[in-house]
Amino acid sequence: MMMKPDTRRRLWRTLLVAGTLAIGLIVDDAAAALIPSVSNELRGRPLPSFESQTLDGQPFSSRDLVGKPVIVNFFASWCPVCSMELKDLQALQPDLRQRGVSVIEVLVDPVETPDTVDAARQQLARNPLPFPVVMMVPALRDVFGYEGFPATYFVKADGTFSTTLFGYQPIEQMRQVAWEIAGEGAETTTAPSSSPVPSGGVGRHPPWEKRPLLALVPAPWAQWHPLLVHFPIALLVLEAVFVCALLVRPNERMAQFSTWLLGAAVVSLVPTILTGIRDAGADLGPDSPFWNGLHDRLTHLFRLESSVSLHVLFGLAVTLIAFGRLTWRVRAGDRILGGGQRMAFTLVTLLGLWVLFGGGQVGGGISHR
Repeated sequence: MMMKPDTRRRLWRTLLVAGTLAIGLIVDDAAAALIPSVSNELRGRPLPSFESQTLDGQPFSSRDLVGKPVIVNFFASWCPVCSMELKDLQALQPDLRQRGVSVIEVLVDPVETPDTVDAARQQLARNPLPFPVVMMVPALRDVFGYEGFPATYFVKADGTFSTTLFGYQPIEQMRQVAWEIAGEGAETTTAPSSSPVPSGGVGRHPPWEKRPLLALVPAPWAQWHPLLVHFPIALLVLEAVFVCALLVRPNERMAQFSTWLLGAAVVSLVPTILTGIRDAGADLGPDSPFWNGLHDRLTHLFRLESSVSLHVLFGLAVTLIAFGRLTWRVRAGDRILGGGQRMAFTLVTLLGLWVLFGGGQVGGGISHR
């Protein structure tokens, strides 16, 4: 039996979307930007020996760090949070130099994103750092227990590790640990009050852990996206249930209700997307969080080794599929209940649900690592 032209076109579109998703699933794994946390796991351990080379090809090894307190900062050239941390370290440089603390930058691009190494060289040639830049090599993973970037390791003059800071940390936090390895401060056995995340990476305890009814009172959240994202998820899942029910037993009232659910989901996606952009830029500098986030996401939209970029792409795919289905449903009217269209609409709905699952899984990894 020959398929109609419209049916063939819809089938090819579905296969194209599925193929694009499959390509995304086989992209080489790379560490993503780390959430802020403070670790003392390496404290007191001696720094193992290693060898690498600097950006300009000069040999560099652990012997270059002997006998002086050192800050070793891992960064990616395309990571905006890393850029913020580099600016903070440059602001601290005069005080660090006065106290005899050296800074070594480790560029992770050679291991994480080899395709960006040339661009990183050009970028650092235009805007050179006041610190030696060492190229990341696989051996450094074991030496520093490397997990991702940005990550800042503090090494005392006796060659042993002190506190390690993962993710972006306030400049006051960096200063406090730096003063410790310079011998001017008390040991940082727990995260100070200025740290956004206490030691071990566990968030501050919310007030409702001891007073459950406080969960019913709106809290002054710094980020709204994790809260709002639940609404389109719930609406899309519920709408998919009704669509599947229509496949078994067509019903005009049920079809109308499923359309309302789909419309509500599309509307709820708008504030979800806007708050997601705003939250992405919340830690990217003093300017508007929304515009910082928009610029950051557009710049790194297709960098699939970043969990945030992957989450954004899944979110865009969910939005496009939902908006396309709503347009299809409104234009088709009651014809959507008819044989071929009903089956095709159901398949696209399930595809959207699959993409929604992928986006939720990546988003959960960002929030709950």
